[in-house]
Amino acid sequence: MLLPFALLALQAPQNPAAPSQGQNLTQEQKPVQVEETIVTASAFADAPLDLPVSVDSLSKLWLRTRARTVAESLAQRPGVMVQKTGPGQSSPYLRGFTGFHTQLLMDGIPVNHAAMRSGPNQYWSTLDSLVVERLELVRGPTSVLYGSDAIGGTVNAIARRAAIGGDGVAAEFGSFTRLSSADNAWTERLEAAVHNGSEWGLLGGVTVSRYGNLSAGSGELPNTGYSQTNADLRFDRYFANDVEWTIAAQTVRQKDVPRTHKTIFAVPFNGTSVGSELRRDLDQTRDLYYSRLKWAGHKGLLNDGEVTLSLQRHDEDRDRLRSGDRRDLQGFELFDYGLTARFQSEATETGTWSWGAEVHHQVADSYRRDYVGNTLTNTAVQGAIGDNSTYNSAALYVQDEIAVGEDFSLIPGVRASWFALDSERVENPASGPAVIGVDESWTALTGGVRGVWYLQNNATLFAGLSQGFRAPNLSDLTSLSATSAVETPSPELEPEHFLQFEVGTKGHQGRWSWQTSAYQTWISDMIVQSPTGSLIGGVPEVQKSNDGDGWMHGLEFDVAFALQNGWSLFGYGAWMDGEVDQVTLPAGTTSREPVSRLAPLQATGGLRWASDDQRYWSEAWVWTVDNQDQLALRDITDSSRIPAGGTPGYTIFGVSGGMKVTEDATWSLSLDNIGDKDYRVHGSGLNGPGFNIITTLDLNF
Repeated sequence: MLLPFALLALQAPQNPAAPSQGQNLTQEQKPVQVEETIVTASAFADAPLDLPVSVDSLSKLWLRTRARTVAESLAQRPGVMVQKTGPGQSSPYLRGFTGFHTQLLMDGIPVNHAAMRSGPNQYWSTLDSLVVERLELVRGPTSVLYGSDAIGGTVNAIARRAAIGGDGVAAEFGSFTRLSSADNAWTERLEAAVHNGSEWGLLGGVTVSRYGNLSAGSGELPNTGYSQTNADLRFDRYFANDVEWTIAAQTVRQKDVPRTHKTIFAVPFNGTSVGSELRRDLDQTRDLYYSRLKWAGHKGLLNDGEVTLSLQRHDEDRDRLRSGDRRDLQGFELFDYGLTARFQSEATETGTWSWGAEVHHQVADSYRRDYVGNTLTNTAVQGAIGDNSTYNSAALYVQDEIAVGEDFSLIPGVRASWFALDSERVENPASGPAVIGVDESWTALTGGVRGVWYLQNNATLFAGLSQGFRAPNLSDLTSLSATSAVETPSPELEPEHFLQFEVGTKGHQGRWSWQTSAYQTWISDMIVQSPTGSLIGGVPEVQKSNDGDGWMHGLEFDVAFALQNGWSLFGYGAWMDGEVDQVTLPAGTTSREPVSRLAPLQATGGLRWASDDQRYWSEAWVWTVDNQDQLALRDITDSSRIPAGGTPGYTIFGVSGGMKVTEDATWSLSLDNIGDKDYRVHGSGLNGPGFNIITTLDLNF
């Protein structure tokens, strides 16, 4: 399947890269093309100013200092709230959405799968931040490029690769150490890289993390430690004419990650309840293998392109121990076979065309076994999702980047999608046979149009109208799980629809740099969970329906001002509000209530300094978050995570700094939550870290 593209790319003559949209503009109006590029917003590298969307790009240095996981590295960014159900279960909310309403990519390959839940979940924590070169965030719907789950935003973890250059074969070795006091944790990565000039490079490494019990402002939180091991291997082969071939593998193993707030070890926060379970631990295994052929700078319709074959395996096991020596084990194993092809033409009078196709075949099995003591008492029909299941999808998309005059570009696009779900063993939620099958399919045509207006040198105004579409997955239709609520299979659910309008500006002038935006999202047929008022095993029961019509809107800003001698001021933050229809059971009445876990008003500001040679850097910052008392019906029943009346606000202070000790050694030190504030991110199952000393050492030799 890859051979025709390989031959085409190898035989095509060398051609300079197609000009960016800015190069069609007058010299006075076009933005200066800086070195930074963003891949995720258009599937190919573009300058941030050329993109009609709100974007963030977090560097390797950012990922390797304060934050310990990929998800937590997004904390405090505009439009983001990182909820933490448990110590290894961080889940970002992007413009009010989380779980399967956000798209997570690893090197462009979806980490999302058909078993992913709607609410906060643990799957973001299965990425190793130390294999990431940079993290790209595109806010808002990107369904034309990335399909069903790209509603609140899309995050792409761009993987690191071995450095190349010089003559002959050379080898390098590296280590990275991170220590943090609040969770008594250490992380160690060892890696090796080999390359042969500029012909090929091989990078491999192992990361081991051990996390102890977390210390919050109120003291130690018991039963919050766990361990994690990651390994990765990547080979890149570089050919003539800007053709490269990549083959890579990644694996993660998480062991005994606790969901503490459901257990007797939970520590109350402002009156939150304590769980009744003796233990609820999760084991996670995720393996990713992929091969990619990529080329750039060729003529015609295949000027740029990439074709990727991927296989992802996700294995999850939950061990729950309750009173009376009752124990249940449940889990699932899912395989995702994927093929993605993306292409981009050279710029012509008709614009720059991008198009592609994506196909996924997912196979999943699940189980549940109940015990009293060591005696097996029940083997259930299914686990958290239907057993003997498949989930297939296919899509085609096309978009064009059109120059309209000398100072405006327009980007319309459309995507045609097909989904099919077949689950052979699903527990019947109604009377009748104990086992039923679910067989459903859906199609969708989604589109969007965005534009960029080049105001002057290094400044743009952008706006766009984007549709979002999400097809129900295995978790929606076949879930039989007790997480924060008990869900029962809902075979009649239909797709969700979203429409977002966004307008913003970004640029840099003199000492100022900025990115601001305002957005309005219209929600239609969203699947909502309505509490029935009943308890099953002490856990609130919910029923799912497509009654969720509503809206969401917000404002975001990110501003910096350069002072003298390497000093600069920075500030960023966001405000949002939203309501969606919800059902009160058993009466069945519908009312419009706040969106579940609505992010409160928050802002971060600080002072940063860097030496002229970038050898030394430091910053001081303050993060302030308002109260959140706008609660959905389900939030009110979530008494173990959300205090009665809402989550109180907080203000956190910190300082960070680092230095390049030698050309091969970099050291950093951060002091977070200097005031040892006891706080909780809204919707989380445990409090944030108290006073925390974080130090890292990055060595290469």
